[in-house]
Amino acid sequence: MAAMERVRRLLQIVALLQSGKTVNAPDLARECGVSRRTIFRDIDSLRESGLRIDFDEKKQTYRFEQSRFILPADLTGDEVLALLVVCQDLADSRTGIPYLESARTAAFKLASVLPREIRHTVSEVLDMYKVTLDGRANLEDTRSFYELIGAAMKSRSPVQVEYNSFTDRKTVSTQLSPYCFYFCHRSWYVIGRSSRHRQVRTFHLKRFENVRVLSSKTYKIPARFSLASYFGNAWRMIREKGEAHHVVVHFAPKTAGNVAEVEWHKTQRVVRHNDGSIDLHVDVEGLDEISWWILGYGATARVVEPPELREKIAEHARGMLEHYAEADGPLPGGKTTESSSS
Repeated sequence: MAAMERVRRLLQIVALLQSGKTVNAPDLARECGVSRRTIFRDIDSLRESGLRIDFDEKKQTYRFEQSRFILPADLTGDEVLALLVVCQDLADSRTGIPYLESARTAAFKLASVLPREIRHTVSEVLDMYKVTLDGRANLEDTRSFYELIGAAMKSRSPVQVEYNSFTDRKTVSTQLSPYCFYFCHRSWYVIGRSSRHRQVRTFHLKRFENVRVLSSKTYKIPARFSLASYFGNAWRMIREKGEAHHVVVHFAPKTAGNVAEVEWHKTQRVVRHNDGSIDLHVDVEGLDEISWWILGYGATARVVEPPELREKIAEHARGMLEHYAEADGPLPGGKTTESSSS
């Protein structure tokens, strides 16, 4: 909750400066219950957000001038609160989506010019809302790539990249025409056309090893391109063209409720049974991604169809059983780890 507390404190400082009173750092520190050093940092943050705060060297006091940011007249308190919650949490550099820090700055600019009564209400209820993400990929040292590719997309200039390809099992060089950034599976991806592969591909930001903007060249994004058409009916991101499957998975009562209350896929259909179990029906292009998801539900999930997905899950299960069997101990069916691996 540290981020929320800081937002409330910054709003409190803005209110004190807007009150017309002459205040110095000790006054602000006492009112906010923090050290003077913290107040100095907060004042710097307010100035970085674009608020004009004058300091009288002789009197050692601060004075707030009217911000140049104008609040839209029809913006409600609930709308502002929603923006603050999303921007504070999802743009948190430590726990949110990387490289969206500007959203936090924008949210505070907005909050700083709220009418006093709305600002007070928002400050009081901010702690009641919290948005969190699952664990995310470590994107340390990728900011320069993110910024270079982002700039290339704006100018429609291709980039020459060195990329650690898991598919090719080596570092490959290709000219990439980036179409868009896509945040999914806890990380940033770049969708664009690769000259090496002669098709649109998905690139994980973490695996770029070098990026160089080819400013002398330009490219166009095909009018027919869209993420919806690109991903098609992939379970998440991995679309295997020509691999259309109708999948039916039976979930036991223990996990059926959890599965049924979430929209996992745009094609899903849930059939409920009297014993509390369900059958989940989906149409997907490719079986690998959905097989990994099904395995997460363990023995409470059973593939009904198609047969090739049943075999894929069974193969995974056999491999897991071998991992956990004792070195020379028997496996179900009388097999040993030695005989099963031959």
